[in-house]
Amino acid sequence: MKRIIALTLLAAMLLAGCGKKQDYYADTQPNAGVQETQPEQTQAETTEETTEPAPVYYNPLNGEILDAPFTGRIFANTISNIRDAIPHVGVNQADMLVECFVNNSIVRCLALYTDIESVEAIGSTRSTRLMFNDLAQHYSLILTHAGGSGTVIGDANSRGIVHYNIDSLDRQGDELSQNTAYRDTEYGRGYEHCLFGNGPGIKAYAESQGVPMTLERDYGFLFTEDGTPANGEDAQQISVVLTYENYKKETIMRYDETLGKYVFYQYDQMMTDQITEEPEAFQNVVVMYTQISKVYGSGCTYFSPDFVAGGAGYFACGGKIIPMTWTCDGEEEPFRFFTEDGQPLPFGQGNTYIAICAPESPVTWGAVEEAEA
Repeated sequence: MKRIIALTLLAAMLLAGCGKKQDYYADTQPNAGVQETQPEQTQAETTEETTEPAPVYYNPLNGEILDAPFTGRIFANTISNIRDAIPHVGVNQADMLVECFVNNSIVRCLALYTDIESVEAIGSTRSTRLMFNDLAQHYSLILTHAGGSGTVIGDANSRGIVHYNIDSLDRQGDELSQNTAYRDTEYGRGYEHCLFGNGPGIKAYAESQGVPMTLERDYGFLFTEDGTPANGEDAQQISVVLTYENYKKETIMRYDETLGKYVFYQYDQMMTDQITEEPEAFQNVVVMYTQISKVYGSGCTYFSPDFVAGGAGYFACGGKIIPMTWTCDGEEEPFRFFTEDGQPLPFGQGNTYIAICAPESPVTWGAVEEAEA
C-alpha cells in the first residue's frame, strides 16, 4: 500500500524544467494522437520516390481511430453526484468524466461527449458551478445544466461560454426546447434529482441557436493502444479521497481484468447505469492536483481552480499507476500531461475518469484485498 499526500508529492519535479515540457507538444496537431516513428530508409530506398503514409485521425477525447479529422463540438453536461442522486444515467457513454468539489461539501461531475447525439439520457442534471465554467473555457465546451446562481451564470456569460439551462428549456412551450430534457420520477428520486438531458435534442437546440457545430482546435490529449504505464506500480484498487478543508469524499476505482478497465465505486456501492445496469468503467484514471481558492457570491462559497499554474498528480491504466505532472499555457488552452521524467504521457485508447483535487487529497493504491475501502 502506498500513501502519498500531494503537498510533498512532486514539488521538486514541478520546479525543474517545466518550460522544456511544452517543446514535446510543439509539433502535435489536433487529432494527431501519438506521433509514429517512421522506419529509417536504406541507401537504395532513398533513390526511389517515396509515398507518404496515409494520415491517422483520432477522437480527441478517447483516442479512437476516425475516418476523418474531428471538427465537431464537444458537449458537457453537469451530473449530480451525491448519494441521493445515484445511480447515474448516460455516464458510461461519456468520453471523459470529471469529478470535483464545486462548493462547500458538494461534489459534482461533468460528463464530456464528442457524440452527444448518441446519448438519449444524461443525468441526473443539476446546476452548474464556477469549476465547470473553467473547464468549458479551456476546451471550448458547449455546457448544459439545470440553471445556476447569478454569480455562476454571470461568470459564464462574461467569458463567452455557450451554455444552456435545459431545466428552463424543458418548461417552455415549443417542442424544440422541450426536447432538450425530461423528468423521470419512476425510480423514486426526489424532484431535484430527476432531470435528464436528451443528447439529440440538446444538439438540435444548439444548432437552432446558430451555434457553429464545427471547430478545429488542439485538445492536448495523446493516446496509445495500450496505455499501461511502463514501470508503474500495481494498482488493482485506487482510493482517491477528494479533500477540501473539512470536506471529504472517497472515490474507489477497482481494476476489472475482464473489462480491462477500472470500475467506479462510491458510497459503498458499485456505480451502474440506471437504465442499462452496466457498470461505470474507465480505461484511464487521472488525479490532477491543483490549488483551489474560494469565491463568495450569491449566498454561496464557490471553489475556483488555478489550472494555469499546472500541478502534479497520478495516472493509472491497465492496473498500473505512476506519478505525473500536467501543465496549462493559458485560460483557453488545454491541459498537457507528462511522465515523471518530463515525457509526454499518452492515455490508453478509451474513456477517462479525472478527479480534480486540492493538494491535501490523499491517494492510495494496491491489491483489492489490501487497499482501504
